[in-house]
Amino acid sequence: MTERPTLHKIAILGTPRSGKTTLMVRLAKGLVDPAIQSTRGIDFHLVNVSTPNNLKLQIWDLAGQDLYRNSGIFDDMVWGSSAFLFCYNASDASSIEKIDKWIGVARNHKKFDKTLKYLIGLKADLVDTGQQIALNKLVEKYMSDPELNIKHIICSAHGDMNINELLEELSEDLSNLEI
Repeated sequence: MTERPTLHKIAILGTPRSGKTTLMVRLAKGLVDPAIQSTRGIDFHLVNVSTPNNLKLQIWDLAGQDLYRNSGIFDDMVWGSSAFLFCYNASDASSIEKIDKWIGVARNHKKFDKTLKYLIGLKADLVDTGQQIALNKLVEKYMSDPELNIKHIICSAHGDMNINELLEELSEDLSNLEI
């Protein structure tokens, strides 16, 4: 008899046009949809992760516009989340500066301290060396916050860069998570 997969809810949050929806589709389907549209409201996919951990991920993507962040939809979306993926556009430094708003709203989640948190720099295939140096200084603010306890990963959903590494790390961390 096969053991039932453990279901984990993952909330993808962050600035508009950072690549959240493309990341969700890449994680869920292993591909990039060239005709992808910006999320309006919320969207989600179920992903079976083929690991010894036997996990099933329910990945939720919330539109990045302030209208949605302040609408009350957010509270329903993050309820029961095992992990938050705070996404920013790695090729646009102003994008990461807006992550504070998303982290602030997520802190209202009653299990925020026990929820896994990742800072995900997307569109890494568009980042040059100068941008990476500036970005590292901005990211350090989050990485040095012991209360936040966040991991940082740079990815490209279009370039399939570090997507498997993100999924592997997330799977391992979820397997070790006390629910």
